[in-house]
Amino acid sequence: MPLFSLFHSKWTRRLLSLGSLLVLLPMLWACRTGNTAPLNHPIPGSQGGKASVGASCLCPTQQGSVGQWTSWPSQAKAGAGKAFWTTWGDGRAEMNSYNAKIERYGQSRTAELVLIYVTEPMNRQTWIKDDAVSGKDRISTLKLNISLKFKTGLYPYSVMTSVFSPVDHWRKERFSPAKMTLSAQDWCGHVFASVWPSQQSYLHQLNSYFSSEGEKRSIVPVHGEHLYEDALLIQLRELSGAFNGGKNWKGKVIPSLWRNRKKHRSLLPQDATLTRKATTQDGKKVHQFTLTYTRRNFTQTYTVEAGGAQRMLGWINSDGEVLSLNKSLRLPYWNLSSPSDSSYRKKLGLQ
Repeated sequence: MPLFSLFHSKWTRRLLSLGSLLVLLPMLWACRTGNTAPLNHPIPGSQGGKASVGASCLCPTQQGSVGQWTSWPSQAKAGAGKAFWTTWGDGRAEMNSYNAKIERYGQSRTAELVLIYVTEPMNRQTWIKDDAVSGKDRISTLKLNISLKFKTGLYPYSVMTSVFSPVDHWRKERFSPAKMTLSAQDWCGHVFASVWPSQQSYLHQLNSYFSSEGEKRSIVPVHGEHLYEDALLIQLRELSGAFNGGKNWKGKVIPSLWRNRKKHRSLLPQDATLTRKATTQDGKKVHQFTLTYTRRNFTQTYTVEAGGAQRMLGWINSDGEVLSLNKSLRLPYWNLSSPSDSSYRKKLGLQ
């Protein structure tokens, strides 16, 4: 029988179909039961540390399981309180622009940086914004979008980090994040990273245009006291009580997604301390918090208003970055999308 005829014969097609089915059945069963055996492998730069990486099973039965994996308590220890909701339940967002000098490729760059804070409901089963969700699955969060734009000579960067922190007291420290994401675009390509914290670990997913990084998903253990650096821009404002009871802090910190991204490091917990002091700036009382990574020779000092709106007035770090508050507005920005609304950009100090 000619080779062409052999591949197109009825019996050959049946045998190939049977073989495909025998290969697919175990994969489908793994998806149905959730039994996707984890793989242990060393993470680059982790000194032999390992993370558990699940097989990529994208069947519908596993979609929406993030909320179950992150194992948040069945109910909060306490609510955010009337004082919090008096400000943050007004249907507006707080937008703060900063005079910014940031570092990229070892050089200082002038940047446009805006912090956007707003409350919104999320579904605890998916940790996705959901205005329709109700009951125990509805979690009110304070969302922070960190919008960063700058140029490196010819080509521009656009970076957005988002932090979603439940406003009620769920974890040991208030405003502990439930989800964090990063998207970064430049003319070379774009990168997306996401983190879902659990009690003593976090799920980290990375999608990168670099072949050395590719697409990765890892579960990283983190034991004892730990914080997420990106969430400090919410937590250090102390919108529902003093951070860490007003005391200094010591433990593990998961670094900023963007700074970690710039250095192409694996996202691993680092030994750190966080100290505080009361002082004054321009004749007004402020709180200063200094984050120190004890093994990375990096420090970052945040300055926060001691009263009033308790805004983040700025921060400086050992990379030479300096950010100071420029303008602040409270507006429902999502309703201001017509060409005539561009005047609000000037009010916020943006071009």
